[in-house]
Amino acid sequence: MLEKPLEGAELYNLLPHAGSMRLIDKVIDWDQSQIQCQTSSHCHADNPLRNNGQLSAVHAAEYGAQTMALHGGLLARQSGQQQPGGYLVSLRGVKLHVRQLNELDAPLQIQATQLLADRGNMLYDFVLKTESVLVAEGRAAVIVHSEENQ
Repeated sequence: MLEKPLEGAELYNLLPHAGSMRLIDKVIDWDQSQIQCQTSSHCHADNPLRNNGQLSAVHAAEYGAQTMALHGGLLARQSGQQQPGGYLVSLRGVKLHVRQLNELDAPLQIQATQLLADRGNMLYDFVLKTESVLVAEGRAAVIVHSEENQ
């Protein structure tokens, strides 16, 4: 669906984060049900999720969640709307295949696939990998703020 990757200000306007907490560098491709992103932010020494210089693989869930937020923002933009804020309410079946994200030198490829979207409730599968390493996978549920579900 993309002729060129979506990055910079256009991408950042779709994320509910600011500054270095914007973890995704670019959207490579997306359609109605999935999105593929890429980032090297796990290699940055100033990554705000680092603790004592380490970036635990548990933070793969945040990378997945930001990828899902980008997908929701792109879908909303396509229909002429703006994506309202939301909450990550559950993680299921998360498998971490590495201990530390900062030990990976290659860019992370993040894919999120929407399994359900119903009145502000969304369910996604997400996978993080490099070209040669499966990093993490799982399922996340998100509730989006809307007048219908308040």
